[in-house]
Amino acid sequence: MTGIHADTDALKGLHGALVTYRHAQRDVAARGEDQLRVTRASLEAKAGRCRAQLELSQAELGACQDRAAQVAEDDTGGGTVDCSGYVQAVEQTAERLESIRLWQQRIDAEASEFQGTAGRFADLLENELPRLEEHLAAIIASLEAARRVQAPAS
Repeated sequence: MTGIHADTDALKGLHGALVTYRHAQRDVAARGEDQLRVTRASLEAKAGRCRAQLELSQAELGACQDRAAQVAEDDTGGGTVDCSGYVQAVEQTAERLESIRLWQQRIDAEASEFQGTAGRFADLLENELPRLEEHLAAIIASLEAARRVQAPAS
């Protein structure tokens, strides 16, 4: 095999690798978008459960406070009602909900940055890389055509 044959074969290999790379990277970008959707949905589901738990905890606290007010009104010396556990439950649930909200904001900010980068990468995959592949194919065709041309005999 001559040098030009080896060069042409190497360029054909590069062309094939570029095509394979472009198709594989499309899948990678799509999986990234899918993971963002899954993460956002998961956080939203957690936030929904946490909001429901917060409402329940607030209702339980309200009921406890009503009982405490009733006991205080009766003033029969029958004791007091301790609502501190309910207060703690409301505070902890509110903190979890705030933590989830902060994660949602962070994911949104990072996703925005990712989508900008992914958009540029998608443009590279959809526009620039195919142009490069076409140009490389034209170079390969020119080299193969030149290889077929015989040098004039001296």
